[in-house]
Amino acid sequence: IAAAYQKDYLRNPEINVVVAEQKSQSYAVIGAVQKPGNYFINRPVRLLELLAFAGGQTDDAGSRILVARTGSTWSCAANLDQSAEADIPLLDFKLKEVLELKQNLVMRPGDIVSVMDADIVYVYGNVNKQGQVTMKEPLTLTQAIASAEGLRPASDKDSVRVMRQKPGSLEREELVFNLKDINQQKAQDPYLEPNDVVAVGE
Repeated sequence: IAAAYQKDYLRNPEINVVVAEQKSQSYAVIGAVQKPGNYFINRPVRLLELLAFAGGQTDDAGSRILVARTGSTWSCAANLDQSAEADIPLLDFKLKEVLELKQNLVMRPGDIVSVMDADIVYVYGNVNKQGQVTMKEPLTLTQAIASAEGLRPASDKDSVRVMRQKPGSLEREELVFNLKDINQQKAQDPYLEPNDVVAVGE
């Protein structure tokens, strides 16, 4: 810069360069938040504060927050090829616990925060309201049926079927539960998984 000024404009220029803005520490927030995007914060920040920068969760948010720790923990002299091959740590938090300050991770530059959408299960058959049930918290079979406004008369409570997709496959397995035993606490009320299909027969 001094040489450029000296060439055509000034004699013996003295140049001072001052950093006006620093954008080396970026954090990304994606998913079910009001203002997803990249945030540049040049001071220590925690997960809850970063969520506040993103405007908080939307109505479609589920119960989980994932943090992908993509920033390198290597020194500046480390081999970049080795760093690129390293596995990216993935941290899993419950949204409710973050909002209640039971969990409040100290963020690192390069972290990507993903607020997950609510999961869905499907209830159909001999219930009062067939359709989707939103899972914003862990959901049991009886809770899903209650969300479908309960059973219609003459429902088969002895064999309520749950169709569940097998991991890594398009096939579904069928699980059968006895609602009478569950209601009488003779059997445990099972937790449903995302995309389960609950079928209540007559």
